[in-house]
Amino acid sequence: MRKIAKQVVLLGCFFVVAVVVSSAQTVGLRVDIPFNFNVAEKVLPAGHYQILAPQGQTLKILGPNGAAALAMTNPVSGRRTEGPGAVAFNCYGRRCFLSQFWTARTQTGQEIPRCRIERQLAAEKEQLAVITLKATPYQP
Repeated sequence: MRKIAKQVVLLGCFFVVAVVVSSAQTVGLRVDIPFNFNVAEKVLPAGHYQILAPQGQTLKILGPNGAAALAMTNPVSGRRTEGPGAVAFNCYGRRCFLSQFWTARTQTGQEIPRCRIERQLAAEKEQLAVITLKATPYQP
């Protein structure tokens, strides 16, 4: 009988931990991106996107027709967004790269390191334009 009670208590503790871990909030934004863009070396089409930042330093980008990408990030500070959030792109001519992700709920943003292609364009002294798009909070 004691063995069963011990197993029930252990199972209950496991259940509580699982609920707490799964209920950890995912910070995210919804944004309409009117141009094709790169996430690292992957090209994604224009459209409506959800950009999610679960715990850790990874962004999950979900778009139209199953378009998706993952990006490793680094914390960045110094430019807190107005409103619910923003997403920034580094554009070289007609080629744009997702570069930063900011939400109103955090003091720091997340920056995606430059990929090989973006570093090459920057080294060739391509004209850089930074485009920032306003976003709305992600609601699961």
